[in-house]
Amino acid sequence: MKIYIASLLIILSSCTYEFNIDDVEAKRKPVIFCMPNTLGDTTLIQVSQSMNVNNKGTNSSAKPDITFKLNGVEKEIKYTDKATDLLPANSYYVLGKLKEGDKIDMEASYPDMPTAKSSTVIPQPFPLDKWDMILKDGSYGREIQFRISFTDNAETKDYYGVRIINKESHWVYYTEYDKISEYDEIWGIWLNLDEEPLLSKKVGFDEIFDITKHHYQDIYLWDDTMLNGKSYTLHLGTNYYKDYDNENSKTFTYYKIYLYRFSEEMYKYLKSVNDINDNELGEYGLAPIRSHYTNIENGIGLLGGCSIYETDWIENLKDEEN
Repeated sequence: MKIYIASLLIILSSCTYEFNIDDVEAKRKPVIFCMPNTLGDTTLIQVSQSMNVNNKGTNSSAKPDITFKLNGVEKEIKYTDKATDLLPANSYYVLGKLKEGDKIDMEASYPDMPTAKSSTVIPQPFPLDKWDMILKDGSYGREIQFRISFTDNAETKDYYGVRIINKESHWVYYTEYDKISEYDEIWGIWLNLDEEPLLSKKVGFDEIFDITKHHYQDIYLWDDTMLNGKSYTLHLGTNYYKDYDNENSKTFTYYKIYLYRFSEEMYKYLKSVNDINDNELGEYGLAPIRSHYTNIENGIGLLGGCSIYETDWIENLKDEEN
């Protein structure tokens, strides 16, 4: 397959076409990214302006005019020029807890640009029935399997996601310095989907060429096409590592589960990001180049709502077999 693709690239590289980049013109537009959700009480708003290929007419110092309405009521928009634990530098934000059913309307504009606008609604909570963890034998040794049961609503079209993160808490005593070091490491988990057909099924070229699927920010997405109002249990695996505890060093592992219910536009945006990352054939010119989904009228970007369920930190399982 790689030899065939390389041969095509050699043939295509012999074709040349000249054009003047100064002739390429596109209207500049506001760029909006805002993902209001039910987790926390701060809604981040990022607004910027697109640039032409030749960068003509761009005023990077111009400040946008932004309107944020919650259920028809305009909210105060704050700004920070410095990064915080929750916000990047040069960000706009709105304070206030959001709940399911809340409608958000946004507009943003710059001088000499059309007003970009969009709207979204915070979806209902993830329809969780229960979750559990077990230890089992996997393909490469012992494995933790997360089992998450939920019931889909047959009357609505729904979009879901799951993300599981890992925290390792370390305690180390350095005898030569008589010093103690404590620190945490946190990262998203790559999940084994061998026993999860809802998330692992491949179709078309993905199946033929066994193309690896990407999951943006370790969020695994699905819609209710295969569920249609049924109850279902996800089976999600990850490698198991025992806790370590002695007089000089300790490592304890914890897990946290995030369950998402997305608005349609947010699901489509995240799926488009995955589709772009998965488009290996497009990188070789053998398939159309995919673009990011946007629901911003007269602009670029995303305004998408999300309900989020978050567990507390979950202690590691004990392996009774060893």
